[in-house]
Amino acid sequence: MAEKQNINLNLDHSNAAFFSDGISLFNRKDKFFIDFRQTSPRIDMVGEKQHYSHAVKHSTIVVDPVMAKALFQLLKDSISKYEKQFGKISLPKEKKTKKQEVEQVTTDRNYIG
Repeated sequence: MAEKQNINLNLDHSNAAFFSDGISLFNRKDKFFIDFRQTSPRIDMVGEKQHYSHAVKHSTIVVDPVMAKALFQLLKDSISKYEKQFGKISLPKEKKTKKQEVEQVTTDRNYIG
C-alpha cells in the first residue's frame, strides 16, 4: 500500500482584490501582457481651493501563450454560463468624439507594466 504523504501548502492572501474599469492587452512572441487599469476621481483641498484629478492604478499580468489560450477558453466558458443564467452581456457602443484618445504602447523589450 502506498504511504500517504503530507504536503504543506502556504497560500498568500496579501494582495487585495483589484477592481478594473479598463484593460489593455498586447503581446510579444513569447508573452501576453494584460494590463488592468483602475481610475478613480479625486478631490484634493489645497488651501481653500478644490483640485480635481484622477488616480490611476495598474495591475499587469504576464502569461505565456499557452496560459493565455487557457485563460481565453476559461473566460469563454464562464461568460457562456453567466449569459445562460443572467442574460446576454452587451458591450457599450463606442462614443465617437472629435478627439480620440491615443494609447501609447512601448516597444521596450523589458517592459512588464
